[in-house]
Amino acid sequence: MSGASDRLDIFATLDDEYARDILVATKTDRLSAKELSEECDMSRPTVSRRVSRLVEQGLLEEYTHVDPGGRHYSEYEARLERIEVLLQAEGFDVQIDVRPDPADRMASIFEKMRGSD
Repeated sequence: MSGASDRLDIFATLDDEYARDILVATKTDRLSAKELSEECDMSRPTVSRRVSRLVEQGLLEEYTHVDPGGRHYSEYEARLERIEVLLQAEGFDVQIDVRPDPADRMASIFEKMRGSD
């Protein structure tokens, strides 16, 4: 989430009730698209569109699994932690805090371990 336009796009995404419902549902549990559809009472295509956008914006993490039958499926978990909207003389400033990407967290842990020798 680098630029102001990215933050404003995310803020606009959060104006969507379906996107907010998905984030709330995945705050404490990883859920599949099917589970999200049932939990949030929305169609699978609606879930798919919102999930795709939320993943693209870094607000939702996707975890892909393979079941014993060899089929792939994904589960989703919210990364969004906090949003702060500040009114300033030059307009609105939107600050968005997300949990670090799991891969980035692991890399950071390994770097710290190497540095402690």
